[in-house]
Amino acid sequence: MLITVQVCMGSSCYIRGSAKVVETSRRLIERNGLLNKVVLKGSFCMERCTHGVTIKIDDSLFTGVHPEDIEQLFSREVLARIS
Repeated sequence: MLITVQVCMGSSCYIRGSAKVVETSRRLIERNGLLNKVVLKGSFCMERCTHGVTIKIDDSLFTGVHPEDIEQLFSREVLARIS
């Protein structure tokens, strides 16, 4: 099973920390040995600009994600799907 994680890199999300979300996600993927199971992508605007950083994990959309939230979201939405 391959999980796709897309992080919005539009200007609004970027200003709100999407680059940090990407970096933390990359570290979590490496730390958990998931390089062959999770694809991390940047995305153009996901049109949720007023909601904060937007992440799409497969078909599920998450808005208002702060850099400090990504570890919990990753555990709940990515690690749980792999287990």
